[in-house]
Order: sequence, then C-alpha cells, then structure tokens
Amino acid sequence: MPRRLSLSAFLVFLFIVTGWLLPVIAFAQAASATVAGVVRDSLGGSVPGATVQVTAAGPRVVAEVITDTQGAYRATGLPPGDYDVVVTLDGFDPVTSRVTVAAGQAVTVDAVLNPARFSQSVVVTARRTEEAAQEVPIPVSVVRGDLVADAGAFNVNRLKEMLPTVQFYSTNPRNSSINIRGLGAPFGLTNDGIEPGVGLYIDGVFFARPAAATMDFLDVEQVEVLRGPQGTLFGKNTTAGAINVTTRKPGFTAGSEVEINYGNLGFVQAKASVTGPILKNVAGRLSFSGTQRDGVLTNVRTGDDVNDLNNLGLRGQLLYAPSSNLGVTVAIDHTRQRPRGYTQVVAGVAPTLRAANRQWAAIAADLNYAPPSYDAFDRLTDVDSPLRSYQGMGGSSINIDWKLGNGRLTSTTAYRYWDWKPSNDRDFIGLPITTVSAAPSDQAQWTQEVRYAGTLLPS
Repeated sequence: MPRRLSLSAFLVFLFIVTGWLLPVIAFAQAASATVAGVVRDSLGGSVPGATVQVTAAGPRVVAEVITDTQGAYRATGLPPGDYDVVVTLDGFDPVTSRVTVAAGQAVTVDAVLNPARFSQSVVVTARRTEEAAQEVPIPVSVVRGDLVADAGAFNVNRLKEMLPTVQFYSTNPRNSSINIRGLGAPFGLTNDGIEPGVGLYIDGVFFARPAAATMDFLDVEQVEVLRGPQGTLFGKNTTAGAINVTTRKPGFTAGSEVEINYGNLGFVQAKASVTGPILKNVAGRLSFSGTQRDGVLTNVRTGDDVNDLNNLGLRGQLLYAPSSNLGVTVAIDHTRQRPRGYTQVVAGVAPTLRAANRQWAAIAADLNYAPPSYDAFDRLTDVDSPLRSYQGMGGSSINIDWKLGNGRLTSTTAYRYWDWKPSNDRDFIGLPITTVSAAPSDQAQWTQEVRYAGTLLPS
C-alpha cells in the first residue's frame, strides 16, 4: 500500500509539472524569432555549403547554420534583439547584414556573394623602391616568405618549383647555374672569372658566385624574380633577370619563431629566429638554420651513404633607428656546407662505332671490373676517391636608408667571401682513371651602391 501511494503521488506531481511547463515552452517558442533566407552568387545561382552566423553584441555567436543544396538557411530560436547575419564561403568576400527581430517575428535576410578580391597589394622592390606589384612595368613573380617556408623551399633549387621560367642546374655548388627563360649561364661550363647572367641579390647585396643558390635561406620575408634584362637598376650581370631576396628586419617588438621539420632519409631541418629591442633606438634579430639528410647513394666500396646534406647557417642583424626618417642596418652572416658528395651512378652502357675490343664490355673484362649495378635506381656506386663538397660563404653589410626630400637616399656597403674545397672522383667508377678532381676556389668581393629613389619634380 505505501508503494501505491508513493507512485500515485509521483504521477500527480508529474501531471502538475507537465501542465505548468507546456504553456511556458509554448510561450517561449512563440516569443522566439527566426531569421531565414537564400544565399546566391553574383549570377543569381544558389550557393550551397555557405556558413551563416547570427551574432549578437560582443560579438557572440547565437546561431550557426549551413545553406542547403538550394542555398537556403534557417536560424530559429532567437531571442528578440539586434543581430549581424554574416555569410562566408571560401573564395568569396564575406557579407554582413544588420537585422532587428521582435518576439515571434520571422525575418528574411538574403545574401549575394561576390568572388573574393585581392584585399592586400603585393609590395615589391623590383625598381629599388617599395611599390605595388601592379604598378611595376616589369615581368615579376613574387613569393612571400610564409609560402616559401610552407613549401619547404629552403634554397633556390627548391624555389624554382614555385616560380615559372626559373631553372636551376647543379652537380655541385661550383658547377651550378641559374637560368631565367632559358638564359643565364651554360651548365657545366663554370668559369670563376665570368659573372652569371642571372643576378642573385639578398637585401640589396650582390652574390657573385652561383654557389650561393645552394645555400639555405635565412629568415626570408619575400622573394622576387624579375624576368628580362635588369641592367639599369641591378647592374651588368643581370642580362637574363634577377632574383631579389628580402630577409626579415629586426623589430622593436619582442618575438621568436622555432620550426623543426622531419622527413624520410633522416631529413631534419631546424630554423629559429629571435628579435626585439636592445636599447632605446636599437633592435636586433638573430636567425639560425640547419639542414641534415642521409645520403641517397651507397658506396659499396666503403659502405657509406653519400650525396647527403649537412648545412648550417647563422645571421645577425642590428637596426639603429633614431627617427622615422633614418635607419641603419648592420648584418653579418655565415653559412657552411659539409656534405659527402657529389657523385653519379652508372645508368647503362651504349654501344659506340669503335672496334669490338674497344667497347666497354671488352675493356671492363680486360680490367676484371664490373660496376656494382647498371640500374641507376639501385643507387649504388663504387668510387675510389673521397667525396667532399665543402664550402663556406658569408660576409657583412651596412645599409643606410635616409628619407631625404621627396625620396630616399640609400647606401649599401658589403663584403662577401666564398671558400670552395672539393674532392671528387671524376671518372665516377671504381677504376683508377681520374681519381683526383679537386679544384679549390676562393673569392672575395667589396660592393658599394648609392642610390636616390623618389620624385624629383612635382607631377
């Protein structure tokens, strides 16, 4: 009996509560507002998959819905008040509409999405002054530093895959060439006394040796590729074009970045940068880059992996800015490479018109020699000389930028050096034919540039 009384009391209580709540819920539903509409593109077609957010002051997202296959959306259960209806979709400019809804009101808010426009102009220094890329009458391609980092383009060899008309060929740092539109320098005919046809500039400093293109970039802000002769602004060594690299400058706001990349073949790359104020008008930036990778070939004679990567680079900058009209930047950098490379593999044998006793098969048999493989994809070599592709490159520069009159007076003084210490087996096989191929090269340069860029006469 006590259980029946308890159950009966519970049922009576549930009936009373339900009877009280239903009118409240019904009133709340009747008092809530609804915002609905259709999202279309500029041609009148429906846009499915667009995100519609209804936000109140704060901003606080009250409702978020996705348009259906007909481009329609419906946001319900909104309290009375003022709202912003924001419609977004990748590839289109966002659309915002302000709406006020009353209790129980249903409001229609349609939206028309237009294709996204460039919201930021790309600023380049192709004519030795900062200009919007659209205003420069020079064929130029621009790649921002964040895109360079995201793509893993840590040197010119990797960067060429992102830039049209740029070619880079290299068997070792000294025997490298940069071409633009197929023009620049003949591959394999390196001459230390002849400047290349494509100029490489980093922060306004000319790098005379194409070996610099194999070095790792340090803290890149932007890369510009100028196609065609640029002798007027860049000098006589730019008959085919120029690659203009701008690095990040010291900042008076403290900041740091660290990036570590891993890959197959033991690839490890670490990058770090720190910047901030040092004194009242002095800021500094220190940047580091290190890249290491196992070799892609195996020397069966020694059991070592060869053609690897071993790069280290360091760059320091100081900026003195006593006023908004004057800036003095002092930079020092050094990069070194210590890879075991670079050699090649036997890819096959082609017959010649010589007599049979002078064909490869007969010569190799007389010498009792056979290469480790005739299939290049086996990645095997048996060279009998040490492999070294050692180089060091660095220098210092002083850049003075002074706002004078209607323009800027800039002076760039720089010293660069390059040390090349190679060792190769020039016959590329295990026979002692040309076992020593080591032509070291040392290069040093001083450069000085003074320019004034601005408006001389009023327009």
